[in-house]
Amino acid sequence: MSIGVIIASIIIYMWPNLWYADPICTYVFSVIVSVTTMPIFKQCLSIMMEGTPDEIKIEELHQAIMAADPKNICEMHDLHVWKLGGEKLSMSCHIRTHAPLKTLARVTDVCRRKFNLYHTTIQVEGLMNKDKNPHYFDCD
Repeated sequence: MSIGVIIASIIIYMWPNLWYADPICTYVFSVIVSVTTMPIFKQCLSIMMEGTPDEIKIEELHQAIMAADPKNICEMHDLHVWKLGGEKLSMSCHIRTHAPLKTLARVTDVCRRKFNLYHTTIQVEGLMNKDKNPHYFDCD
């Protein structure tokens, strides 16, 4: 910007009738600033809106979680992945399972090893049978 101002001032000093060199210089500089800051603006907007990061494929993550403990996992819902900033990825999901602790351990391991998700919130839900599961609840 400083170099542009110097060039514009030299042009105006040498040829006073070319006074519009300064507004042209300002316009060119504003275009350069807009173009160079747009990627940062998009990244900030994505973080603020908690957008899904490009490096995570939700379908693959869903399949990997379901395959982590196929005998026990009955259902998974409310799967969300977002970026907190920089490279910090977060994930949350609800899993209905026959073996909550075993499933939790396996799913956490898959998320860390395969997808580099170290900030996970996994809510495990037991069976939807009040007779077999005294701690039954339905997550809406």
